[in-house]
Amino acid sequence: MERICVGGALDRISDLPSNVIDHILACLPLKDAARTSTLSKKWKEKWHTVPHIIVDENFFHERSQRKLEGIINYILIRHEGNIEKFSVSVEKVKDCYNMKLWIWSLLQKSIKELSLIIRRGQHNEVPSDLFSCQQLRKLSLRHFEIKQAHSFKGFHNLISLKLNKVNIETAIFESLISRCPLLEQLTVRNLSCIDHLHINVPKLKYFCFDGEFQSMCFNTPLLEVLSINLYRIGSENNQFDLRFKFRGLPPLIKELYVRCRFQKFLDAGDTFNEVSNSYSHLRTLGINAFCFEKVDEVASLLSLIGGALNLQILDIKACSCKNEAVSEPILQFWEEQNHLPLSLNQLQKVTLRSFHGKDFEMRFIQFVLANSPILKEITVECMKNPDFNQDEVKAVLVPLCMASTEFNWVGGTYDSGSDDSSDSDDNSNSPYSSDSD
Repeated sequence: MERICVGGALDRISDLPSNVIDHILACLPLKDAARTSTLSKKWKEKWHTVPHIIVDENFFHERSQRKLEGIINYILIRHEGNIEKFSVSVEKVKDCYNMKLWIWSLLQKSIKELSLIIRRGQHNEVPSDLFSCQQLRKLSLRHFEIKQAHSFKGFHNLISLKLNKVNIETAIFESLISRCPLLEQLTVRNLSCIDHLHINVPKLKYFCFDGEFQSMCFNTPLLEVLSINLYRIGSENNQFDLRFKFRGLPPLIKELYVRCRFQKFLDAGDTFNEVSNSYSHLRTLGINAFCFEKVDEVASLLSLIGGALNLQILDIKACSCKNEAVSEPILQFWEEQNHLPLSLNQLQKVTLRSFHGKDFEMRFIQFVLANSPILKEITVECMKNPDFNQDEVKAVLVPLCMASTEFNWVGGTYDSGSDDSSDSDDNSNSPYSSDSD
């Protein structure tokens, strides 16, 4: 950092108001903020007041990894003022006492956003002082065990909660979320010790869950975004029951991402018993495993999008129904649809992934093109190593597009394999996830 002198005056940056300097340091990675201590005596301790402390493997040299916990202790002891955000993402924590020290220090500094991501090792019990952090607005935990403190009265300011690979009993989980009256975003992945979930969060707007549950009941009238991934749903030993307190999906739903087989999702409960429901708020629909060969599955999809009068984005990944002679019934079904009006008047973007070049897939694309008057873009991504003539398929589909519709063809490079198990903390790059945090 250069000193800018005018008539012998001190450099302008050092003379900036302290709150401006704090803001500048807060915008820097913690490692770079700490390096400013070498600029001059005046800058030696300025980084001690940064409100955001983000520590991960990139912060350390490889030979310093074993000293990680001690470095975090040093940072917290030296820190002055409040800490708005504290985020640690490490392989494991060797000393549980250090974890307790971190939480105690953050409690004194009115922590608002806390993220503790442990990649492996034993599940550490969440320090009891965490339940006294009443200023918390966002909380993210991975690889922990939660045993709720008896004195816990709730997180009255919490708006976002993420739990991944957390051991927690059903009663404790339901008690936890019920004592978060402002909770708007909830993400649960790979929870242990829970078979049945009752989500009673009246202000919840975003809910994402991955895992194996036997049943789930919702009371979330304001829910806008729902992302679902049910592992091995519908298997002999894992029947699933999905119930909403109202008939069909929440009435205000804007985005729906089904990251398991669509038919199994339909069979899970009362979600689409009333196929005539109108989902006028639904804007985005993503389906990760859809069988275009099954009449009942296609019929349910058409009923859903037919009731979604303002649907703008449709993203579907095809899957194959093995050993089922279903081609003739589905082709007959599409012949009947030609006489039924279905207007997708707001649909603007369509993506079909893992395209196999089958007649029933072609019929669906043709149906969409014929009923989407303002469609701006359609993308077809072929399965890897396609066994059909791609030029012939394009020759059929491209002429059906309106002049204003952009047709994108991704030929033979798309891997049709999928991994239902979500082990990441941020799936924002996935077309079937909408993690807004």
